[in-house]
Amino acid sequence: LAAAVMLEASAAVRKIGQSLAAEAIAARTEWLAGDATIDLADLQPADLVTAAYVLDEIVPASLPKLVGQVWQLTAGTLLIVEPGTPAGWQRILAVRQQLIEAGAHVLAPCPHEAPCPLAQPDWCHFSRRVARSRLHRLAKDADVPWEDEKFIYIAASRRPAPARPARVIAPPKAGSGKVMLKLCVPDGNAGETLFSKRDGDAFRVARRLDWGDSLDI
Repeated sequence: LAAAVMLEASAAVRKIGQSLAAEAIAARTEWLAGDATIDLADLQPADLVTAAYVLDEIVPASLPKLVGQVWQLTAGTLLIVEPGTPAGWQRILAVRQQLIEAGAHVLAPCPHEAPCPLAQPDWCHFSRRVARSRLHRLAKDADVPWEDEKFIYIAASRRPAPARPARVIAPPKAGSGKVMLKLCVPDGNAGETLFSKRDGDAFRVARRLDWGDSLDI
């Protein structure tokens, strides 16, 4: 990463972001005060454009315009991340369809560009355990030093996607000598696949996988 431009409306968040970025990355960073729904016109296209937890703060009627604008700014890959709720999944589904219609190639998490095979009340999302700082625990009145952050995302590219592996879309169910994985697969389907010791190398690979990992099948 050579350089990054960040757009943020909150002065307090910009200040914290600048402090964190100064300690974490060596790239040249520029922080701009602005609203993502109205202040994108003067930005230059970038190889990677990200929008994390942005769409849930915007009125639904404004989403197609914003997605179109960030896609126009994308020279390479666009990554959009939303909370891993049913509502967040629905927003990502709408974004996914809009991007596909605009000629984008889906990189992840989907291994295909067919309609999502999941149906309510199920929904696609992932989870990562993150550490809570002392201040974070105080703010949430929590004792546990970690929390499970659920999220959903879409990564899309201007360039054709390579062959995409299957995606583990639920926590694996492990037993003695076996593991059950819920997979979204390249042919556009999703379902559970059982791997046992009889499957040899495939089982040894499958038992090490976690929710959100990919698997060549």
